[in-house]
Amino acid sequence: MKAVVTWVFALLLTLSAGSVHSNELDTENPFRMLEQIAERITTRIASERTRIESNPQYLRTIMEEELLPYSDYQFAARSVMARNWQRLNEAQQTEFVEVFREYLITTYARVFTQFDESKHKLNFARGGDYENQRRVVVRAQLIEEGGRPPIRLDFHLQRRNPTAPWMAFDLVAEGVSMLNTQQAEMQSSLRQNGIDGTIQLLRDRANVEIRLDEDLDVSDFTN
Repeated sequence: MKAVVTWVFALLLTLSAGSVHSNELDTENPFRMLEQIAERITTRIASERTRIESNPQYLRTIMEEELLPYSDYQFAARSVMARNWQRLNEAQQTEFVEVFREYLITTYARVFTQFDESKHKLNFARGGDYENQRRVVVRAQLIEEGGRPPIRLDFHLQRRNPTAPWMAFDLVAEGVSMLNTQQAEMQSSLRQNGIDGTIQLLRDRANVEIRLDEDLDVSDFTN
């Protein structure tokens, strides 16, 4: 169960923003977009399994190319800093966003060392109304082979204006918001270590080696 919980807790945390390849994904429909992203990532991991096994660091490349462009890491970085964001100067804000992005790439890569395309499946609920909305919740269930109860997932997406593409900014897994969890941790680190110490904390986590033999738990991403 530990590996499944880990995958859920880190998958689509409040993440990054990049250039969206709208010609490849239906970024106008948030429900369809998430299904396409999930399908593309799992297909790529399965097809490049040999390369991943010989070079686990390659998972970083897959995450950066396939996942990050469709989630809003800039919004997430500001959100986890909360009111402290305005207390940072421009250089500190830029540095924090950049290191937060690298930390998330590594987090995703470590999470997907636990992923087995033959055992895990993500089932999405039916799509809902989104055309006149700025934010939507896409509901899904994570199914694992072996009869364990499904894990309920709520993906929160937003668009910056009515013509902008949808991007993910939070995942609520069994009622636990990843955005809120990260915010609490960052606020604690700021009190103890200040902004420079908090940036260094994220940088150290971003530089963790990707290993396929890790037996991960949620706490491995916060301690």
